Amino acid sequence: MSRLSIGGQIRRGLLMMVVVAAIIPMIRCGGGDNGGGSSSAPPPGPGGGGGTAQFAYVISTVDSQIRAYNLDGAGNLTSVGTPIATGLVPHHVNVDPQGSFVYVSNHDSTFVSGFRINQDGTLTGINPQPGSPVTPAIGGDPTENQPHSSVMDQTRQFLYVVFGHNAPSTLRAYSIDASTGALTFISGQSFPVGIHAHNITISPNNLFLYVASEGSDEVHAFSRNTTTGALTSVGAVAGMDGASAVTVDPQNRFLYASYTNAVEVFAIGNNGALTRIVPTSMFSTNNSGTGSGPHAIAMHPNGQSLYTANINGNTVTVFGVDSNTGVLTEIQSPSPATGTDPNFVIVHPNGQFLYTADNVSDRVSQFTINANGTLVIPVIIAIPAVDGANGIGTTKF
Repeated sequence: MSRLSIGGQIRRGLLMMVVVAAIIPMIRCGGGDNGGGSSSAPPPGPGGGGGTAQFAYVISTVDSQIRAYNLDGAGNLTSVGTPIATGLVPHHVNVDPQGSFVYVSNHDSTFVSGFRINQDGTLTGINPQPGSPVTPAIGGDPTENQPHSSVMDQTRQFLYVVFGHNAPSTLRAYSIDASTGALTFISGQSFPVGIHAHNITISPNNLFLYVASEGSDEVHAFSRNTTTGALTSVGAVAGMDGASAVTVDPQNRFLYASYTNAVEVFAIGNNGALTRIVPTSMFSTNNSGTGSGPHAIAMHPNGQSLYTANINGNTVTVFGVDSNTGVLTEIQSPSPATGTDPNFVIVHPNGQFLYTADNVSDRVSQFTINANGTLVIPVIIAIPAVDGANGIGTTKF
């Protein structure tokens, strides 16, 4: 549980504005002005120039802002432009992999913030109003409250958002205007997804969508119409105390869900429905008491390694992945240490570096990834961040 959940919506007495977190990259929590860019056109290639650079965006819970960085192939982050205001207490930052738009889910606001990525990586609000709200629709919608997480489909035409904190949650589907980044709700595409829906993902083949609902201990599964963006519920699986995050392997065969002290593995059916693998589907992240609370999860681009950011243990658990069976094997012990309260974990697009956003330590921890998926220790780079580093997203040209 990050500060947002445990004592945490008030870090240092107040979590009422958001900042950008530093650079790079909640178990049970209880992903504007002009950023200085000269053009609103998306960059033509990595870093806007076809090299090895990407862009990274970090959110901060204390000052409610987002900051842009240039992220090069050596894992370095260089600040770009100036911080931009989001809604209150940004919880998740979702970056268009092709470098056009960024969407921020704001834990203590009624809207998702939307930004255009400029040629130099800086951001410009899609909406000139404070925080650049792109939801709700005109007139407001009571179901669009406290957005927690969003995901863009592989064609970059649709955005899916989960709303609701410690209350019945809603999943809503939107179409994305390719020119402006504006969102339009898709009629009829609103679904109940348990209590405190916390994280959302889409399978690499673009056919299925999954939601981890932390308050009701379950994962909800949906199939997708890839043309219209419409969803169809294909059921839910329960019994995961504090289900916090989900990811799918590159082959679209298995879903991995993190929850209190463990990762659960499910086989994905032809329609997207989930079935626990046998004989054992649960793999501990406890590591003799030091790795509890896997609050976020990330898979290496090659599908051979999986990582959890353990918010109660201040560590990263490193698993090897059997691509044939879905089975996980912890391959690094003791688990590498992060800063305090690692709220999010992400792997660099080139697969050579891993970052955690450490909410209480106000920093981002950077690790080098070995060829076998383990993390280099003790070589860790701690990057000072703005108060409450809470999440990071990157472009992936």
